[in-house]
Amino acid sequence: MQDNYFAGVGAVVFKGSDVLLVRHTYGAAAGKLLNPGGYVKYGELPADAAKREVFEETGVAVNPVGVIAVRCSGTEWYICFAAEYISGEPHSDGAENSEAVWLDRAEALSRADVTDSAKRLIRLAAGTVPLTPEIDGKNRVWYAVSG
Repeated sequence: MQDNYFAGVGAVVFKGSDVLLVRHTYGAAAGKLLNPGGYVKYGELPADAAKREVFEETGVAVNPVGVIAVRCSGTEWYICFAAEYISGEPHSDGAENSEAVWLDRAEALSRADVTDSAKRLIRLAAGTVPLTPEIDGKNRVWYAVSG
């Protein structure tokens, strides 16, 4: 499957008071810590892509439980999921990141080497009820405010 280079996903994963972060090796975030994520492959559901990307980048298995944020521009969109930790200890993928770590949430929010976007997503994940998925019977997933 090919990547859709306009469709990205990420996940905020908490384990107790710690948050999972990776140190990026390229682009505008090179050398900075941020939440794991990447591109959605053609035909892949975003939650499945988030699960795959977290595992590929860190070796940590997660279960995406809901959407906490959507970021859009004229050239790309990005969905961030809150994800439950399942298993595994983080390690670098040796390519996209040079480090994968659990970092205390309060420390992550105060560090200069954590991106502003990651800090925003950590705050959202800690204080927001995620939009949970609903399957509609037509092989589609809806994330919506209940009511």
